[in-house]
Amino acid sequence: DCATGEIRVRANIRNASERLAASQLRFSVAPAASGETLATVALDRPIPTGDTLVETRLKVDRPHLWNLDDPYLYRVTIRVTVSRSNTCDEFSTRCGFRDFRFVDGAFRLNGRRVFLKCSHSGNMFPGGRKLPLDPDLLRRDLLNSKATGFNMIRFFCAVANRRQLDYCDEIGLLVYQETAAGWQWHDSPQMAERFDTSIRGMILRDRNHPSVVL
Repeated sequence: DCATGEIRVRANIRNASERLAASQLRFSVAPAASGETLATVALDRPIPTGDTLVETRLKVDRPHLWNLDDPYLYRVTIRVTVSRSNTCDEFSTRCGFRDFRFVDGAFRLNGRRVFLKCSHSGNMFPGGRKLPLDPDLLRRDLLNSKATGFNMIRFFCAVANRRQLDYCDEIGLLVYQETAAGWQWHDSPQMAERFDTSIRGMILRDRNHPSVVL
């Protein structure tokens, strides 16, 4: 939330053992580039067998906004330790503060009007491959779009590769993303369920990327 500096965190903790675990959860946020910790929240929580959803909030004072020319990223980390154990588990993800909306007939990024110049990608690589033989083609494809004056890339017919979205976050390239659910499906009794599953899966997987705006 750009206005408040709040980061709302939802973490799924999976206890694979057969007994209740007395756990300590530590959430923290830091600039992705420097690693200096800006805020932490510590929780003591018993975690039963199976999945437990834990929600909390972190606060960043005067957040540095992500934009096309200054794609500033933060890293949110959760560390889980269990009582009477010498081990821990840690997971982190990157995110960014930005506001993207359509107001008075124009798109606006962080309050400033932006004219969208969008290229598109079928997300295929030489030889008709979804994953290129040279992984660097994922990065170069997006850098070339940015270098030739585009500020947005549309991935159509399928969601982007996760690494591609990481690159878009890093170089300041907006993303217009679709799922395969929107293309060339024949009607069936399972249509609505399959469509909703596809859309929901895309949103849950990619909601932390500041580059994804459509």
